[in-house]
Amino acid sequence: MAELEIKCLTVSSCYTNCYVCCNKDTKEGFIVDPGDDFVKITNYINSMDMKVVAIILTHGHFDHIGAVDKLKERYDLTVYASEAEKDTITDTTKNLTSYFGEPFTVTPDVYLKDGQEIEIAGILMNMILTPGHTEGSCCYYLPNHGLLFSGDTLFQASRGRTDFPGGSDSQIINSIKTKLLVLPDETVVLPGHMDSTKIEFEKGFYR
Repeated sequence: MAELEIKCLTVSSCYTNCYVCCNKDTKEGFIVDPGDDFVKITNYINSMDMKVVAIILTHGHFDHIGAVDKLKERYDLTVYASEAEKDTITDTTKNLTSYFGEPFTVTPDVYLKDGQEIEIAGILMNMILTPGHTEGSCCYYLPNHGLLFSGDTLFQASRGRTDFPGGSDSQIINSIKTKLLVLPDETVVLPGHMDSTKIEFEKGFYR
């Protein structure tokens, strides 16, 4: 199994967790939710002497996509997102950029279906569709590493807001219960904001 090094960078005015992940065997890597702070992200990438091959997005809100276009200009990479999130990412009202600064959209290169398995930088992962925070919010589960990038679906002892366009409290609770809490107890959850947690700990809040 490839050794995966993960650096959490706090970016944007919303203190978003952006994860820069490097396969230490190949020195290839990917970025999860580059919400802003292009310079901070690139400085870290340069310090690692790694080749970035992809960006994976958990959803389309401004604080998770803000540095995507600049990173695409700098690196030869592929942007992945949930197929169900296409309307949110490409709509300035739904992605909230109309309310926070200058409106913008991004265009992913690959849209993924629920349960689709992909390999990025030699790392196997599954996209899990978890609607609720947005219509097409998703998480990425790395079965060989016991990791879950949960975006704004599942936080430590909490969950994402549902009062934005496309949000639904009943949907996010259902997503967490039926899609995430069925993962192995020891799965480490790396959320879009705040500290990491484990599936076993989060089960106590949904009994």
